[in-house]
Amino acid sequence: MKENHIVIKADRLNFPLAQQAVGRLSSAVFVVEGDIPDDTAAISVKIEYVETPATQSTSAVISLYTANGTRQEDGTWRVYLAPAYFPARDDLSYHVMSEDGEGNPRWLGTGRLVILDNPSDGSPVMPDILPRNTYAYNPETGLYYKLVAEVNELGEVQVAVDQEGVEL
Repeated sequence: MKENHIVIKADRLNFPLAQQAVGRLSSAVFVVEGDIPDDTAAISVKIEYVETPATQSTSAVISLYTANGTRQEDGTWRVYLAPAYFPARDDLSYHVMSEDGEGNPRWLGTGRLVILDNPSDGSPVMPDILPRNTYAYNPETGLYYKLVAEVNELGEVQVAVDQEGVEL
């Protein structure tokens, strides 16, 4: 998967970050790099838009989604954004936020987010981690066995297989 690179310039916060283009209802990976403060413990990317209600003269900023990043060995941050993060809108922006080790927030910049038509007609529905009524096939028995989540005596959730197989 290719990545969109966002370069932070601490001395240029008054300039917008580079415009990012993504496919409508398609996932994306942003790599945040550059002048990231040394005390950064977490990075996130917030997607939002500004809506001006017809009955008011003021605008309302509406945050749609926030995606958290993972620090990479090279000092960059990798942020995965799911397909539902990119709706069919033309007025989106993204903000790169960080937190230091004490939990203090820091704004690292804002840029325009352009949503392009996706010819593969992606879906905005977030998939379940494991869809309901999922079965695993056993080629030795020729039967399908339902996967279930069970809680053990320690209160931990574990995935188990129903012992009774069925033909599908």
